[in-house]
Amino acid sequence: MEYEEELDYAKLRYVLYARKSSIDEARQVKSIPDQIDECLKLAERLHLNIVKPYLTESKSAKLPNNRPVFRAMLSDIQAGKYDGILAWNPDRLARNMLEGGHIINMIDEGVIKDLKFATHHFTKDANGKMLLGIAFVLSKQYSDKLSQDVKRGVESNLAKGKSPTPKYGYVNESGLYYPDENNHQLICDAWRMRKEGEPIKSISNHLNEHGFYKEIKSSGKKTYMTPQKLSDMFKDSFYYGKLIQANQMVDLREMYEFIPATTEEDFMAIQELSYRRIKPPKPHRAVFYPLKLMVHCSFCNQSMRVAPSTSQTKKKRYLYFRCDTKGCDRKKKSIRSKVIFDFIIDFLQDGLGFTEKEYQQYLDGMKYLSDDHKVKIRGELNTKRGLVKRRKQEIKELSLNIAKLDPVIPAYKTILNQISGKIAELEVEIEGLEADVAKLEEQLKKSEDEVASLEDFANLSKNAASIVQSADAVGKDMICKLIFANFTVDEQKVASYRLKEPFDILMKQRKFLFSRGTRN
Repeated sequence: MEYEEELDYAKLRYVLYARKSSIDEARQVKSIPDQIDECLKLAERLHLNIVKPYLTESKSAKLPNNRPVFRAMLSDIQAGKYDGILAWNPDRLARNMLEGGHIINMIDEGVIKDLKFATHHFTKDANGKMLLGIAFVLSKQYSDKLSQDVKRGVESNLAKGKSPTPKYGYVNESGLYYPDENNHQLICDAWRMRKEGEPIKSISNHLNEHGFYKEIKSSGKKTYMTPQKLSDMFKDSFYYGKLIQANQMVDLREMYEFIPATTEEDFMAIQELSYRRIKPPKPHRAVFYPLKLMVHCSFCNQSMRVAPSTSQTKKKRYLYFRCDTKGCDRKKKSIRSKVIFDFIIDFLQDGLGFTEKEYQQYLDGMKYLSDDHKVKIRGELNTKRGLVKRRKQEIKELSLNIAKLDPVIPAYKTILNQISGKIAELEVEIEGLEADVAKLEEQLKKSEDEVASLEDFANLSKNAASIVQSADAVGKDMICKLIFANFTVDEQKVASYRLKEPFDILMKQRKFLFSRGTRN
């Protein structure tokens, strides 16, 4: 057993790591400068050797594989750049059991020789590692409970029509929205101008010229309207009375005397305006090329363009990746895609061979669709359903117009053909909108626990090479993008590659264990 007194701490190289995320605000965790200041005071008192630069990041540690600086730090420790870590508190290092367990395993293996904390005393013995593990467990429990409490509170308030989210032109009083006497009329004008077809940039300029601004309470700084902010506002159904948040939708008009900035009819008309502008005039089928934006040049580190090339002798078309970056030192500008796919098949030939235990790590590390993303999908779904409803109403009105036509008038056939043509156009548009609605509904059906089954995970791990070999171009691309993040190629071969999560972290852990002479 290793004892703490056997280490000469003066000879160890420590890396200072500080982290703070938005989740920490409710707990009033110290700021990054304050964390660094307390760590440096501890280092001065203990005469620790701190390697610069200090490492900082503003990321949550609730889910694994979410912090690039943290992962790079552990890789540098494995490479021998640092011997130990100095941090303000253990929860700065991990709030999930996968990364917490990884740190403790690195301590067991002697890769991390020491940990120092400003608020926690660590010893490299059985009791010290047990207390460190308890600290990680308590950090995870705090994060999980905070998330549950916040979600429960938001859902409870939303059921009463209350929300803390700020909205342009409204003041928030105890969670309820009331018109802002300075800006509400300007926001109403913005909706009216957009309904009349005014460009978003012109509306943004109009608001700012007439004194629109939003003040940040914490700093007192004034922020002004931009076209991007305005574009997002014009997609928000809140402004006619329907608030979408925390997987719920409530009609504020039915809950209290909410004063909307626009009507539901005008909101749908504005969505229609945007939809028709972005809709392509004719269906266009793009040519599909696999591994697009995944292959980088080893000389300039830029993405290589993928395109077919025609042989002058055999008149056959081959797929190439070409570097067109200006100033790149690469002599042979292109490389055949076959070289890359041969590398992929060779890499996958013996299978990835991940175990059921590693599958559980995959489950723990899975990144789910964020609530914000779900809210956006629901907002878009609400808009598309509204457009379908509007189009069907237009068809109904046109059909009534046909019924009112007098067959004896000279222009009867011409008018009938015009109305029938318009109805046909609307039916085609409804078909496209309903297809979009079906896709959005399908996305929402994918709940957070819908991840790959153990059978699918094992099949991918074992048979990926044969799947790549037998699939068409689209299939090859899909399977490769499940496993690989990118490839770097020189003039003749694949020089390096990077796997996607969870395969990247699982493979690194496996290599680390094998390098220590341990079976996985």
